Amino acid sequence: MSKDRSNFIRSLFDFIKNKNYVWLKATSETPESVPVNSDIDLLIQSNDLDKVLYFITSHVLVDKCRSRSENGVLFLLLLFTDGSSLKLDLLTKLIRKQWTYLEEEYVFKNRIRQHGIFTYTQELLLEHTLLFNALNHSGLPQKYIDFFHKIPEPGQRQLLHFINEKYDLAFPSFAAMAGFDRSVRKQLISCLKKKPDNSPLRRLKSGFEYFSKNLVGRNHFSNEVITFSGVDGAGKTTLLNDLKTVLSEQHSKKVVVLRHRPSLFPILSAWQNGKAAAEAKAAATLPRQGRNNSRISSLLRFAYYFADYLIGQIYVWFRYILPGYTVIYDRYYFDFIVDGKRSNIALGERLPRWLYRFVAKPALNIFLYAEPAVIRQRKQELPAEDIAQMTSRYQALFNDFAGHYSGQYLCIENNDRTQSLHTILKHYASIF
Repeated sequence: MSKDRSNFIRSLFDFIKNKNYVWLKATSETPESVPVNSDIDLLIQSNDLDKVLYFITSHVLVDKCRSRSENGVLFLLLLFTDGSSLKLDLLTKLIRKQWTYLEEEYVFKNRIRQHGIFTYTQELLLEHTLLFNALNHSGLPQKYIDFFHKIPEPGQRQLLHFINEKYDLAFPSFAAMAGFDRSVRKQLISCLKKKPDNSPLRRLKSGFEYFSKNLVGRNHFSNEVITFSGVDGAGKTTLLNDLKTVLSEQHSKKVVVLRHRPSLFPILSAWQNGKAAAEAKAAATLPRQGRNNSRISSLLRFAYYFADYLIGQIYVWFRYILPGYTVIYDRYYFDFIVDGKRSNIALGERLPRWLYRFVAKPALNIFLYAEPAVIRQRKQELPAEDIAQMTSRYQALFNDFAGHYSGQYLCIENNDRTQSLHTILKHYASIF
């Protein structure tokens, strides 16, 4: 556990100790013990929101704060000075899309104090998590099932009786809540419709606010696209996977990894051999083994892949970027400029380099390199002379593009995996 993260959490709960709040969905004994890949949800009164938000954003340990608002909830991603992070949700209402699933007064009435922290009863924890996940078309997550299974048998029976009786359900066990059941969701919604806060008019208003925030209010010009480049053996795949893990588990990001290009069009050999066979053959073949020396053939091959970038980048924009994904490319267009031979293309740099102006510009481009001897200890696919030559060309390209195009072009000597990841995350935080 990060020291900055723990100290911040303690100071936050000390700040709100005299306010009316409830720590929601709590399964850990203390907030500091919440796993790094989990968030903290706090229900607070609306008149306290500005005070709590000011405390958070002005805290000495908070290096950066990203926020997004939805109906009754402010989503915060806090980045601390030591590089750690915390996802914190501040709720003033318990609404999912158009449905108010729990009234604030009901939650505050059932709050209890444990270890000096205000949370709520186990009955309400079960009710909250079941309703929230059912409205999201999912079953009860395993961590809650495990939590309830640790309760003594009489307490488990009491909880099951409570939820079954209140919502006219028939769950025989907590394990039975794991899978999503449409009939259960339908029954829960029929009960929610009886609440005054879920009248047709109020649902219409809540639904409009939700969609206006998520479709109109979202920043459609975000460009959370990251690329990794480098010769084979530079450590791209390892660091890419490390970054993906950190972003998904610690920053709660949806991450998609694309190989080399948008791939809206299949690799050329797929037209002859079928997609599955072509991909299997490509995976089993060492890179840079093509023997194409024809300029016309190379031009046609390049035109095909360039069209994939032009048309595919539109697809990637709508499919991933607008819905809020972080897109990570394992190799990018730069390979066509520096290492066309990898794609069996013999055109030289000039044409692919000039056409880059028409290709989508990622926000963060990372070129990983190391001494040829280090590279060859990892992979012996390329001669040391080729490694040195391509490294020099990549560095020259990135240095030139950094002065001409948007986005960052970062060259990292990857001798220490931990240090390289730290450098990448530092630049990521400065951009996003």
